[in-house]
Amino acid sequence: MPETITTDAARAAISEQQIAALVDRFYAHVRQDATLGPIFERAIGNEWEPHLAQMRAFWSSIVLSSGRYKGNPMKAHMELMPRIGAGHFERWLNLWRQTAAEVLPQPAAEIFVRHAETIAERLLGALAPQHASPFKFV
Repeated sequence: MPETITTDAARAAISEQQIAALVDRFYAHVRQDATLGPIFERAIGNEWEPHLAQMRAFWSSIVLSSGRYKGNPMKAHMELMPRIGAGHFERWLNLWRQTAAEVLPQPAAEIFVRHAETIAERLLGALAPQHASPFKFV
């Protein structure tokens, strides 16, 4: 029970400003990343601000239950197939973990990382089922 109280307190302390800081810093890292940068560049081009706004709304909906996100992440990622695979998801998660640790207090970072791991596992399982079972997010 104490872990639930700690998690609830951490979640209650998360703000839209923290979500924006995390998302913006994360995608700044992504744009510079040799593995992920080219994929995002092809998919997003010069439309970064709309993408960042959508990702802020996504994470707000996931973590704060704000209901701000009105999209379909599975469809968006399906359009990237076959250019993305398990290695891309692993790199995405590593950058996410790093950025969450840079931007957020540890309890809040852990919440975002747990959600990201679940999301990555589900997306990968749907997009590339051959990688879903043996693929471990560490």
